[in-house]
Amino acid sequence: MTDEASEVRRLLGALRDRPVSVDPERLAARRARVVASLQRDVQALAAKRVSRMQRRAAYATLSLVAAAGVLLAVHRFQRPEAAPSTSAITFVGSVGQTMARSGASPRALRAGENLLADPGEIESAADGSAELSTSAGLGLTLGGGTRISLSKLVGAGALNQVELRHGLLTCTVPHLREGQRFSVQTPDVRVVVHGTVFSVRVDSTRVQGSETCVEVTDGVVIVQHAGGETALNAGDRWGCEVKASATLVESAAPAPTLDSALNDRHPVLRNGARPLERSTLGEESRLLQDALAAERVGQPKRAQNLLEQLLTRHPNSPLVPEARRASARIASASAGK
Repeated sequence: MTDEASEVRRLLGALRDRPVSVDPERLAARRARVVASLQRDVQALAAKRVSRMQRRAAYATLSLVAAAGVLLAVHRFQRPEAAPSTSAITFVGSVGQTMARSGASPRALRAGENLLADPGEIESAADGSAELSTSAGLGLTLGGGTRISLSKLVGAGALNQVELRHGLLTCTVPHLREGQRFSVQTPDVRVVVHGTVFSVRVDSTRVQGSETCVEVTDGVVIVQHAGGETALNAGDRWGCEVKASATLVESAAPAPTLDSALNDRHPVLRNGARPLERSTLGEESRLLQDALAAERVGQPKRAQNLLEQLLTRHPNSPLVPEARRASARIASASAGK
């Protein structure tokens, strides 16, 4: 017999000499101990599993909270904290000096200046013109001796409205979103539009009738007046007829007309120059606005052609100074290329 076989017999001898007891009571006691131990192990495993799931749920919740925080931060970064209620307004430039009168300290506006707050009442030179625009595409052209207020167009709580106190204002209004409106408030009417080109004139020296004259170049406007509302289409006019009183008609002195009153406000039209022909105001405004639009979209030749039409057909128009300034600006830009 080999040494390895002898070693195996020696190890198994203890079992041969001490056989395993099969006493039922001892087996039951051993079984109870084993079962109790297994139950403790199972309960411990279950507790560990529950704890692990709770930790995972807590981690998931923290991850969601962190992701929401990141998204909120990105959203705030992409959107300004306090977006203005209207688009930014820029004073493009003017012929003659345009003043902003706020309180007792009037100041001259500078070409290219951004008007971030209410600048007060704006007044163009008596024989000049001025132009403003917004980032939304709204264009405002002031005739000579025109006064407007932007208090309801710029700043918080703006109503997308310009107040015309006196003079001639031509508006180029882009097509607005559903529910949006732009309006011009005068001393006696309110002109409301959705997107169009129109001109409004206010003259407080008129003998009778409305102080306001409205002429539509393109689109549709609504004139809200004391008698109700009037819709105007392209080419229509409202409140532009001069009505003299019976007393003035019978008087030896002729009644002052709107054109003669405007000539007194515009020295450039005196000294024998032909008075402003009111029937051509719509065409004059259209030519100027189309030229400015062509300039903005990079069509200098078309812009110059439209300006030349305005200067040739209507040499005495109050828009001539602005047309000449635009023509010089376009020629200078073309020469620099």
